[in-house]
Amino acid sequence: MGSRADILSHELAQFLGYWSALGGGKAIPDRQRLDLRNLTSILRWMFILEMGMDGTLKFRLAGSSLEEAVGCGMTDQSYADIFSLNDGGAITEELYAQCMVKGCGLMRSGTFALGNDGSITLQVLALPFADPRTLGGTVMVGVVRPFDYENHRFQDRRHSFDQNISDLLVIPSPRVVTFAQLSQKLQANLKARSLTLTALNTQALLDMSQAGVESGFHEFPTLDPDAIEAAYSGFLN
Repeated sequence: MGSRADILSHELAQFLGYWSALGGGKAIPDRQRLDLRNLTSILRWMFILEMGMDGTLKFRLAGSSLEEAVGCGMTDQSYADIFSLNDGGAITEELYAQCMVKGCGLMRSGTFALGNDGSITLQVLALPFADPRTLGGTVMVGVVRPFDYENHRFQDRRHSFDQNISDLLVIPSPRVVTFAQLSQKLQANLKARSLTLTALNTQALLDMSQAGVESGFHEFPTLDPDAIEAAYSGFLN
């Protein structure tokens, strides 16, 4: 049983495969092993989020296409300053924080709007890398599915950003965030939008991609995050 979503873009599949090759899924890869030279074809669509000592999420890297589309510099800016002007952005910010603490990844899909560009397909994959220099010891490195935009005058369009989330999937590292571990406020916000959390079956998706059938599916292979968390907790005990 899969979660309905758009076909995984080539850029997200590339990054997921890269992370997995570094050991992602079995353990959290060290940030020092992240070599962006291996990801130059998608670098302008990538970002890195860190958690500061006060708990604030900040962009430590933002690709040129992301900054041009939003119309402002994002590097060293807080996530809230860029995207938390609406409920969708606030939901994502809290989910990123939860995933950083737990050390798992997050993929979301849906649509968003920026200015007068109309509704744009949204697909974002963020994966954890270990970094003991940051609060929680984890950073999130992400890639956004490329989209067309027009912002030649570099106009600030943060206030027009509107996000509609249709699917949320956690990426096992092997840890996951479960719905029950979210704050009551976030649980209520997700329930109001008929959203829940499922876990991506990363290996099954990578196997499909390697077999060349990724363009023929419309549902992501998923796992029960509660079962994953129970198994992991049992292993620790």
